[in-house]
Amino acid sequence: MRETESVSSRCRIALLGFGTVGSAIARRLTAPGAGASSNIQLTHVFDRRAAEKRASLQADGVSWTSSIDDVLHSSADIVVEALGGVEPAAGWIRAALLAGKSVVTANKQAVARHGPALLALAARQGRQLRFEAAVGGAMPIVRAIGDGLAGDRVTRLVAILNGTTNAVLSQMEATGCSLDAAVREARDRGYAEADPSADLDGDDARAKLAILCGLAFGLRVDPSQIAVRSSASIGAADFARARKRGATIRQIAFADYDHRASVLTAWVAPVEVEAASLFGRTTGPRNAALITGVHSGEIGIFGPGAGGDATAVALLGDITAIARDKAAIVPAPILTSQFTILDSVLLEAV
Repeated sequence: MRETESVSSRCRIALLGFGTVGSAIARRLTAPGAGASSNIQLTHVFDRRAAEKRASLQADGVSWTSSIDDVLHSSADIVVEALGGVEPAAGWIRAALLAGKSVVTANKQAVARHGPALLALAARQGRQLRFEAAVGGAMPIVRAIGDGLAGDRVTRLVAILNGTTNAVLSQMEATGCSLDAAVREARDRGYAEADPSADLDGDDARAKLAILCGLAFGLRVDPSQIAVRSSASIGAADFARARKRGATIRQIAFADYDHRASVLTAWVAPVEVEAASLFGRTTGPRNAALITGVHSGEIGIFGPGAGGDATAVALLGDITAIARDKAAIVPAPILTSQFTILDSVLLEAV
């Protein structure tokens, strides 16, 4: 292959954010030997503290910047957004698409609130927006529903969607420790942020559930529509009561859609689950899901859901999918807001 052909086929990556997730994906992209077996190359890293952080990545040919314009005007084919938060992340995703770049993101809040509009923009631009990492970490639930079950009608989703909270609750179950002690343990292991309230209170999981409701049911659901109950009040006595009934406690995200009546029941809450069930056996920073379809029946999927490495796996999967076919256009989903949403969280929760 001539050098000009090799360069033209190379897929150049610009990374936004060099925190836990961003640094994990950067290490994977620049690992020794990574370039020899792949046409994917990290070329740019944006971070507000670029001058301080650049020494932590030993890689040639990577341009560091604290200006988003440097990325937007660069030759990068794909922008990987690993910033978190709705803004400025959503605005920068939009700007990257307008600049002719495909985008891979791990940002569940931005996708939950602006996903349909951003996907429509990507389609108009002839670019791709992929977000597997925003929902399940290394558990490929977005592809499972969006592609694998595209030929079925999904009626129910029951899932553990927050690996941080699952690590905390399963640690409490295993050791009898307090929630605060379990949070410290999760933080020390890199599974929890300095402030884990969005995880424990269910805000993270309901944003992910809103995204899945769009994929599975074709519904435009705002996260604020989904009822939520915090796991922060769970204590040792709750686990003791559950244990007597052969159960344990997990933060569960639940969505059931009656297609005929156009009624969605959705909530996120700590609930008792059978200790021997898929969810009871899901411990540590792992996610799990049971997806029910009219024709396929119940399908189970699980995998790591917290930590930079798990998220990097999902990001790399999306990067690879785009690199294989840069010209592929993913049609924007057609979502409806014509439905009634209910919750049974007060009946189901601990």
